[in-house]
Amino acid sequence: MKKLALLALLATAAWSVDFSQMSTEELMNMRGTLTSADRPAFRAEMQKRMQTMSPVERQQMMQGRGGKGMKQGMKGQGRGMGQGKGMQNRPTFATFDTNGDGKMTEKEFYDAQAAHMTQKAKEGKMMKNAGNAPSFESIDTNHDKVVTPAEFNAHQTQRMNSKMKRM
Repeated sequence: MKKLALLALLATAAWSVDFSQMSTEELMNMRGTLTSADRPAFRAEMQKRMQTMSPVERQQMMQGRGGKGMKQGMKGQGRGMGQGKGMQNRPTFATFDTNGDGKMTEKEFYDAQAAHMTQKAKEGKMMKNAGNAPSFESIDTNHDKVVTPAEFNAHQTQRMNSKMKRM
């Protein structure tokens, strides 16, 4: 039995994917399609690469704007949701700034959040992490009742960094 287990382990190692030889874009395109056996090596390679990136580069990569062939965002604050195969759908500032005045009020924030959840429900998609959604107060760091693009981007970067630490 021990020999069989050792043989299976060696066979798995022989067929495992060498993620270090792939581009970051290739790795990002593989997210969500990995076997459970490949996930630890994938995570290790992604963490190694993330540590060498600036916070802005990490955020761009997570929003699907990180490399050639990936969807490019609009100049400045993109419209809609960040997308890409296996990417998290992170909302942009423009998603919440519904009147386009360059600042987000508490009403705009909660109205846009409710609209997003309603749309996902209509599509039949489960909102697995709805309970973890940020509050307006957690984004409005200077507590002036208005969120600026800088505050929003800082919040998104902080959330992304904390998720990467948990990987």
